[in-house]
Amino acid sequence: MLTPEYLEQLPDAFVSLWQQVEDDILRDIGRRISKMDGITDTAEWQAWRFEQTRALRTDVIKLLAKYSGKSATTIRQLMQSAGIETLASDDARYRAAGLSPSDLNQSTALLNLLNAGYRQTLGTWQNLTGTTANTVARQFENELSRAWLQVSSGAFDYKSAIKRAVDTLSQTMQGVTYPSGHHDTLEVACRRAILTGVNQTAAKLQVARMEEMGCEFVEVTAHAGARPEHATWQGQIYHHGGSITYEGQHYRDFEAATGYGTGAGLCGWNCRHNFYPFFPGLSQPGYTDAELDALNAKEIQYAGQQYSRYEISQMQRSLERKVRAAKKLFIAEDAAGLDTVNAAAKLSNARQKLKQFTHATQRRVDSARLSVYGFGHSQASKAVWAVRHNTLTNTIGHTIIKIKRSAPTGPANGITQKANAKGGIDRNYYGADGKQVKQISNNGHGHKVEEALGRHGEHAHDYWWDENGKPHHLAARELTDKERKENDDIL
Repeated sequence: MLTPEYLEQLPDAFVSLWQQVEDDILRDIGRRISKMDGITDTAEWQAWRFEQTRALRTDVIKLLAKYSGKSATTIRQLMQSAGIETLASDDARYRAAGLSPSDLNQSTALLNLLNAGYRQTLGTWQNLTGTTANTVARQFENELSRAWLQVSSGAFDYKSAIKRAVDTLSQTMQGVTYPSGHHDTLEVACRRAILTGVNQTAAKLQVARMEEMGCEFVEVTAHAGARPEHATWQGQIYHHGGSITYEGQHYRDFEAATGYGTGAGLCGWNCRHNFYPFFPGLSQPGYTDAELDALNAKEIQYAGQQYSRYEISQMQRSLERKVRAAKKLFIAEDAAGLDTVNAAAKLSNARQKLKQFTHATQRRVDSARLSVYGFGHSQASKAVWAVRHNTLTNTIGHTIIKIKRSAPTGPANGITQKANAKGGIDRNYYGADGKQVKQISNNGHGHKVEEALGRHGEHAHDYWWDENGKPHHLAARELTDKERKENDDIL
């Protein structure tokens, strides 16, 4: 048996290895995109785009080759450790029942299963990463084309277009393409491949051992936070080989009830359930009905509502992904030589929200899910410094990022602040897509129309975007009562 806790941590070493690959690619992309500044001739740009895309594809292939040996070694180590762990646990139960299981190293059949599982998992991963170079290069080329269109149409200047391209790829870059055409990041793909491959191999070893020992019954593990469709069968006892009534007790068929052997079922995609031998009349059930009900109960209170452990775990995973996304945004912008203040502020905000959530729900932060290769003490210190020296808080507690130059795009749902040429302050508001929606100024810039508004010329401009992606602002207007309250610190 492999416990849910063992399976939870199982892919971490492999994920960490491929996070290095993913983040190295992202840095390379950031550096390359930053070099498009200054190209004005269309033919020259097309040649440059072709050359950069080809060079990136070549670099990715070299990077994958560098990590192929480490991947094979890591997968073999994980597979061997899991095989030894699961049989040691099950064999203890067989010995308690008076049986004598054979040694793993002396069983050709079991060793063949273990090696077959290793080859299949490694082969699956090699097939997936065989798509990485083309998957990444295609996205890179598409973002270059989009940036060029934005610049050539006059919608954005070079700096803004480069930033948009870098930011987009840092948050959306996919690393593998499945045969179905579905795309995933390298991090998501490797976690799924390792957890699924190792757990399925361990399960095959367990079934082979059951047949060797003549055991027909299994009990499935249970854990808090199980998917709803898995929660219906976790922690129960089944018969392997068809449903049966034994000594007055009915046992459902193991495979039919749990979906064992299918991707969506027990030991399938990303599943942390496993099973172990059970001997009716001798073994004691590992879970009572009350304990299983408690695992699925909405017993955690957060923000005035009740949630199950599964719901809370999914909320935490979402917050952890936002921390990692902010770190990736920071390293990509840093590699491109861009201003990282916005990324640093996002990271600070994401960390604070995760900290508040885990404190309120009494959960532990999974540091392995937050790590970004190359984001060490130096980068963390740089991000903290950027936030400390380039942000402030308005009257109602919103974070304001101080900038030197206004831009039509900025932090999603964020606010930036700039001292304008005539001594006043402008605050720029951005929507969920990062496009500017409003600007509030605390003076009239010396313009008659604006100077006539408010007490000191304070006014607002609302922005709209045309079909070509160009921003336009409406005529100056008075501030609403809400806007005055929010910006009382500068009025």
